[in-house]
Amino acid sequence: MPRIAYVDMVGGAAGDMLLAAFLDAGVDRAALEKALRSIVSEGWTLEPQRVMRGGIAATYAGLVVPGEDGDDAHDRGHLHEHPHAHAHAAGTRHLSDVLAIVERSGLTARQIERASAIYRRLAEAEARVHGTTADAIHFHEVGQIDAILDVAATCVALDLLEIGELRCSAFPIGDGGIRMAHGVYPNPPPASADLLRGWPTRAVDLRAELVTTTAAAILTTLCTPGSRPDMTTELIGYGAGRSDFSIPNVVRIEIGAPNVMVSRSNHGAETVVVLECNVDDMSPEHYELAVERMFAAGAVDVWLTPIVMKKQRPAVTLSAIAAAADESSVAAAMLRETTTLGVRTRSERRHTLEREIASVDTPFGPVRVKRAVGPGVRRVKAEYDDLLRIARERDLTIAEVARAVDASITERTPES
Repeated sequence: MPRIAYVDMVGGAAGDMLLAAFLDAGVDRAALEKALRSIVSEGWTLEPQRVMRGGIAATYAGLVVPGEDGDDAHDRGHLHEHPHAHAHAAGTRHLSDVLAIVERSGLTARQIERASAIYRRLAEAEARVHGTTADAIHFHEVGQIDAILDVAATCVALDLLEIGELRCSAFPIGDGGIRMAHGVYPNPPPASADLLRGWPTRAVDLRAELVTTTAAAILTTLCTPGSRPDMTTELIGYGAGRSDFSIPNVVRIEIGAPNVMVSRSNHGAETVVVLECNVDDMSPEHYELAVERMFAAGAVDVWLTPIVMKKQRPAVTLSAIAAAADESSVAAAMLRETTTLGVRTRSERRHTLEREIASVDTPFGPVRVKRAVGPGVRRVKAEYDDLLRIARERDLTIAEVARAVDASITERTPES
């Protein structure tokens, strides 16, 4: 069964801090380094070190590319002076240059797809900030070899540790300005701020850049929005930055198995809260972010229903289901993200099947499936995200992928 992982940005996040956390959690270092050397075979070293940050024992990655990152002069994890101030000596790369480096590597198709998606998202953010196109963007420090290896390392580690879903905490944001080659910029820098649009952040009283642009691109591309998952933790890793703060300068990764939902009494009956509001003055395109943030607040389901209000005005009822413990946070998200003036709630009972996430071998490799079991009921369905990933990787239609995967499920899914 694929694992789930939670990235807790205790004291920030940087690309090499994520790499270090995976190493600390026990990823196979030899296999990871072999994959990275298929990208760039020589000219860099990986020498992890055990360090202390705020009383927590952690791993510092020790990834060094002499000549391109100033012999590790960047203060990763504490970038009050942003590495743009150092990067020009190493030259710059375009998006096409970075994608070419990744695509001619020995990484798997999925790892290449994920790493490329991270850099495309990053280029699009930079393009919006600078008023140009993604193809025209010049990457500075995020286009250096150490950053490319940091991005690839997370993609490889997810596969080595069999992680099927990645979630993350709110992004910590420090205070003060960031000194860059072009002057003093706000904190976080513009590209990072663009990447974090729509993602929860938390203010931290530290004059430091706590989340680097590379880390913001990695996490907002690969993570599933949402709160800490229900899981049984098996591995924990702490990745260290270089600075000593008043809080531990570490990122923590917890890895484990998603909790299997077991049958409740009365054939799965449980009490839930239904939240609703009527909206008649909101742009339809704004619902996408509202729904996303309601899920992040704890909703287990969200839907929209067209209605007609007074004066025959067309409107929408926005509805959500949540556990009682998440009622307040989901209601707050509805009030904040829509134009409604109030949210009504009611308690209801619902009956559910036992559910679990399993894995089935297919001609395309392992695919996650959701198994649902109850009195007289047994269903297995492939996870849509996996079907979509395979269709993109193999240049197939999703219908073709679904037929092949469904055949494998029928042949190979265990009966219990």
